[in-house]
Amino acid sequence: MNYYHNALICENGHILSPTIDLKTNFDSPFCTECGARTISKCPHCEAEIRGVSYDSLDFYYSLPSYCHNCGKPYPWTESALKVAALLIQEDENLDNEQKQTLQDCLPDLITETPSTNLAVVRLKKALKKVGKFTGEGLLQFVNDFCCQLALKLLGL
Repeated sequence: MNYYHNALICENGHILSPTIDLKTNFDSPFCTECGARTISKCPHCEAEIRGVSYDSLDFYYSLPSYCHNCGKPYPWTESALKVAALLIQEDENLDNEQKQTLQDCLPDLITETPSTNLAVVRLKKALKKVGKFTGEGLLQFVNDFCCQLALKLLGL
């Protein structure tokens, strides 16, 4: 069984500390990059946000998307999904059914699931149809939030 330090992350997803439980680390109620409130617990279930593993030989820490305890998205994941969905809704080249299909596949791009391959195919098709600004915004979403499998399948 792995044990983890506690992390401190702002609501926009900036990592302030992957080891906030160590007293030598910086602790702040607000993010030094964007000014957003910082959290060290899941807002849904109050479980501590996992930081780096105690057993870890390196200090690499990747931003978690979902709570390990309740499975709900962290605020930065919720925000990213919401903004990507709004971006899709703004596009004039997709009909309502295409917009909904694309929105529905967004969570499968963030986390590797059995539907990730299908989500990538749907995104690739949509990127051929959407306007320039929507396409750029979706690619930024992919670069910032998507899982390694989705990035690999998209050639990024």
